[in-house]
Amino acid sequence: MSKTLMREAWQSRETFATVLLTLFLDRFGPEALDWDPSTITLEVEEEFKCDLPQLSLDRLIVAGQILTTDRFFKSLPDFINFCNVLGGDEYNPEMWDPADAEEVAWGVTEAMLLYPPDEDDPEPFTDEIRAYIGAVLDREGLINPPDILRIALRMSKVRPSIEEFSDDPEMFSAIYKVEDGKRVDIEQSIRLKTRLLAAQLSALRLENGKVETVIQTLENAANT
Repeated sequence: MSKTLMREAWQSRETFATVLLTLFLDRFGPEALDWDPSTITLEVEEEFKCDLPQLSLDRLIVAGQILTTDRFFKSLPDFINFCNVLGGDEYNPEMWDPADAEEVAWGVTEAMLLYPPDEDDPEPFTDEIRAYIGAVLDREGLINPPDILRIALRMSKVRPSIEEFSDDPEMFSAIYKVEDGKRVDIEQSIRLKTRLLAAQLSALRLENGKVETVIQTLENAANT
């Protein structure tokens, strides 16, 4: 990837957090993850000759936090904020913005790619986070959630609106198809984003590392 393309990557809202983190670590090394946001901004803008958008900075910081801490897996407020940022929203600590099912699905997907779960800890998320995911699924009427969200703890298997029509097979079937369509849409979105992420990584020309292993992991995920 040329300097021009790298500059465009930092400035684009479409660049994934994993790509920004890869570029950052390749240029500055893991010790740079300890820099404060203002230093990160100055160094990136100097190195890549660009203005660093807030969203790109937020995504980079979130990716670094996922890589170096357990906040995404253990803190519900951080989980929600991180999912929003990975999904394309700037971080705003003054506004409550609950992450929806698609944002959660992509957040979990990218976090797992950045920091795969330890074999000794197959369930890294707290029950509080899993219950939040369950509440999101219930609120959005996702009866059969995407595979990535089957970690959810749920209060009920179906929404009251579905239960009300359980004795009317035709109406039940119609509602089920509509709500199951939401699951299909989310799964298609995750596969598309995974392929786009792999394509962005493929375009990188790193100075101090290789991305082939990450790309292969992403391609495998996109084809499941």
